[in-house]
Amino acid sequence: MNRVFNIAKILVYYDIPELFLSIDNVGSHFLSMLIVEDSLKYLTIPISEKRIAQFVSGQVDLLEIYNKPELDSYFFLNINEDDKLYVDSYVIGEIKDEWLPEKDFFLTTAFQDDSVIVEEVIKKDNAVIHLALSDEINDFGVDSDDLGDVIKLYSILLENSYKKALTEHNVPHKKQFIVAENYKVRAFASSAASFNLHLYSDSQKDLFGTCLIEYGLEKIDEIFSKYENEDELVKSLRSIKGHAVSSFTKILKKISSDNLTLKHKWYAPNRESIKFQIIDKKIADNILEVLYKTEELTEEIREFTGYFVQVDILKRTWKLRTTDENKDIFGEATTEEQLRGLTIETVQYQIVCQEIIEELKVSEKEKIRYVIKSIL
Repeated sequence: MNRVFNIAKILVYYDIPELFLSIDNVGSHFLSMLIVEDSLKYLTIPISEKRIAQFVSGQVDLLEIYNKPELDSYFFLNINEDDKLYVDSYVIGEIKDEWLPEKDFFLTTAFQDDSVIVEEVIKKDNAVIHLALSDEINDFGVDSDDLGDVIKLYSILLENSYKKALTEHNVPHKKQFIVAENYKVRAFASSAASFNLHLYSDSQKDLFGTCLIEYGLEKIDEIFSKYENEDELVKSLRSIKGHAVSSFTKILKKISSDNLTLKHKWYAPNRESIKFQIIDKKIADNILEVLYKTEELTEEIREFTGYFVQVDILKRTWKLRTTDENKDIFGEATTEEQLRGLTIETVQYQIVCQEIIEELKVSEKEKIRYVIKSIL
């Protein structure tokens, strides 16, 4: 039976495939490394799925794989004019040193090449994010449930971080910039190095060409960063106090409980450098430990202006119809005295509330409580 080889995964590509995985017609895997560029000749060895996973996860470098193959079997594969693989020779007398890769070439290093994201930013003319997720298996995929959960939680975190950043930067007339296109992203490609999802933004730009979504991405970078001590971390988290901390906590819990690693890379047209952060189980556990000790981080102060349309002094509950958005806000008071003497529907009030975010244990959805602190 003739052996037929097909490329299963290109691992390194610079104009031509330089390192790739192939599979034959009986299901065996092989690793091929370019040694003669003109004739597209590749030094090839059999390799197991376990060894592939070790290489992908950065546990072994390329030199060790070729110096210590699982089977002492080297041969040449070539790529013909029709882009088909064929065996050049099954017999190799000796392995020349010039064929071997340099020491400390790890696949993770190759995947950190920034040319791809730069080209994508130029093409999209907007911000591009690479969100990579890996689990304990460390292959080229990830559980679909884990991927779906993390993408959803990341989208919520990006939205809440963007809204927080607008306030922090004192953006005038900020409400007109709180629109979905400025914090939503859309997937358009994927690549290896964990399961790496490529996302782009259609956000508006300011007069200097800065994409508005960058406000949110900068804030995510800030909370993803490593900190020298607990006080620095708490200070950073207080800058996103409320919904953003709540969504950040959920991502951390997911990473911790399922032993995931999340890699966050982004770039935008006016940026001088590409931003890159990693959060794994160890980092997530350390941040969660701080969060559990500072419960007030999920609370924040909100101000509303409007007319009370319902007040129940005995139950200490109220409903306010806001004048700017014409929507109803429901809340509670800490004492009956706070609600006594209020005029219903005809007098406009300005109230300051404590917004408390609670997680419903069954559905894991958030419930928001407003507790009055003062009425003006």
